[in-house]
Parts: sequence; C-alpha cells; structure tokens
Amino acid sequence: MSGPGSLAGSDEEEQTNYHTPDETGLTKSQKVALIAAWSIVKKDLVTHGRNIFVMFFEEYPQYLDYFDFGGGSAGELGENRSLHAHALNVMNFIGTLIDYGLNDPALLKCSLGKLVRNHRKRNVTKEDVAAVGGVIMRYCLKALEQHKTKTLEEAFGAFLGTVAAAFE
Repeated sequence: MSGPGSLAGSDEEEQTNYHTPDETGLTKSQKVALIAAWSIVKKDLVTHGRNIFVMFFEEYPQYLDYFDFGGGSAGELGENRSLHAHALNVMNFIGTLIDYGLNDPALLKCSLGKLVRNHRKRNVTKEDVAAVGGVIMRYCLKALEQHKTKTLEEAFGAFLGTVAAAFE
C-alpha cells in the first residue's frame, strides 16, 4: 500500500523528468511546446515550406546546385512547383518527427537513420543540415511570434540539433 510519501516521490521524479532531456534530446516541457507550435505550422505546410526554402536559398544560394529546380533565382523559386513538392516532403517529415518521433524515440532514431542514408548519397553533411535547420528555426519562430517562449526556442534548437547530430 502506498502512502503520501510515495506520491510525493513520484511527483518529484515527474518534475525532475519534465526538465531533463531524454534520448530525443528534448525535455518534456520542450516537447509540449514544440508539438503545440507545430500544430499551428502544419495548418499550412505548403506556404511555410515554400517560404522556408526561399529564405534558405536567399541566405545560402550555393545550395541551389544541390537541387534540380530548373534554375532561376531564389525569388523566382517561390513559384516553382518542384520546390513546393520538395518543401512539402520536408515539412511532412518534420511533422512526423515531431508528432510521432518525440514520443517514440525508436521511431525517431529509425526515421533519422533513413534521412541520413538518403542524404548521404548526395554528400549532405551535418553542417548542411544545420544550415537548413537554422533557417527552419528562425522562420518558424518568426511565424509563431505571438506564441514564442524561451522553452519553444530551446525546443526548436534541441530538436533541430538532434536532426543535425544524426549526420555525425
């Protein structure tokens, strides 16, 4: 029979775990913040994905050579359907990692392993992924300005850091 002491211990353990990163690299509070924020972003993945990739290519035009979007400047890419399709794939993948992988570390690890295998064929490095991740984070935090908190900023950083670290 458990008494009040065991409940207090359980609460204390839960409180500690709430602020301690698990194998995903995020704390429970960061997961809550990121999942809630993503629920807003995922309402318009095509627009956000397009905007992220246009921003990425404006900041890092050298990466245009990695893709076959049919040429043109970063600004012209905003109307490119091939870019829209790729952006949607990326956004759906991020959503899968957030919505499912954060609560299932084995799924997260398997999904990231597949991402690495697919991108290693194209010589994508951890630094390349970190560059994209930085743009994703800055864009999403700006788009979510009214919902932005320190925990959300830390959550995006930890999550995108976990994605980039998979390329080590």
